[in-house]
Amino acid sequence: MGKAIVMFLGPAGSGKSTLVYAYSKWLSEEFGLRVYKVNLDTAAEYIPYQPDFDIRMYIDAHRIAKELGLGPNGALVKSMEMLSENVDIVTKAIDNADADFILIDTPGQMEVFIFRDVALKLSQSLGKYGREFVAVFVLDGEVVKRYEDYAFVAIMCVALQARLGVDVVPVINKIDVAEDLSLVGDVVSDVEGVVEKLRNKGTYGEMLANIVNTIWLYAKATRVPRVSAKNMLGLEELHRVIHELTCSCGDLT
Repeated sequence: MGKAIVMFLGPAGSGKSTLVYAYSKWLSEEFGLRVYKVNLDTAAEYIPYQPDFDIRMYIDAHRIAKELGLGPNGALVKSMEMLSENVDIVTKAIDNADADFILIDTPGQMEVFIFRDVALKLSQSLGKYGREFVAVFVLDGEVVKRYEDYAFVAIMCVALQARLGVDVVPVINKIDVAEDLSLVGDVVSDVEGVVEKLRNKGTYGEMLANIVNTIWLYAKATRVPRVSAKNMLGLEELHRVIHELTCSCGDLT
C-alpha cells in the first residue's frame, strides 16, 4: 500500500478534528504507521492534535477579519477564496510528506469549503493518487434518529461524491452520547428494512425509498462505521472500511 490520503468532511460539531486526532493516534500506536496531519480550517481556534501542515501559517481567517474589516463569516469565505487560489501549497506539502497516511482536516463550516472551488480543486489535484484518496463524511450520532435521517446520510454521501469525484465513506461519530443507535447501520445490510419503513411514510417516504434503493446499487462501502473519537471506539472498523476502498492488498494495514 502506498500513501493513503483521507479527507474528513462534515458539519460543525460533528467531531472531525477529534476523529483526526483519534485515528492518527490509533494508526501510530496500533501499526506503527507514519501519519501526516493537515489542518485546512483557517478559522480554527483549537485543534486537538499538532498539525504537520497548518494552513493558518499562510492564511488565517482571524487575521483577514482584522485586516479587511470583515465579520467571521465574511473572513472565512475570503480565506477559502485565497486557499482556492493557492491550493498548490497544500498539494505540494502532501506530495512531499514522508508518511503512510495523510489525514486532512477541513473547516467546520462544511458548506463554505464544499461549495467553493477549493474543495473541488484540492480533490482534482489529489485525484492522481487514484483509489488511495478517499473522503470521510462525519456525522453526529444524535442526528440519525429517523429513517428519513438515514436516507439523508446516504444522499449526502452521493452528493459529495458527485461534487468531488472521490469515494465517500459515511461515519457516525459520538456513539458514546447518542441516545438511539438502532437506526445507525449501513446501506448494504440495512437497506431492505429502511426502504420498507420509508414506503410507509407517504409520498416523500416513497421518494426517499426509491433514492436509497438506487444508491444501494452503486454503494462501495459495506457498512457505516460507528465510532467515538472521544473514547477511541470503533476505529478498527473505520480503518477496515477505508482500507477496503484504498488498498488492493490483503493485509489490513
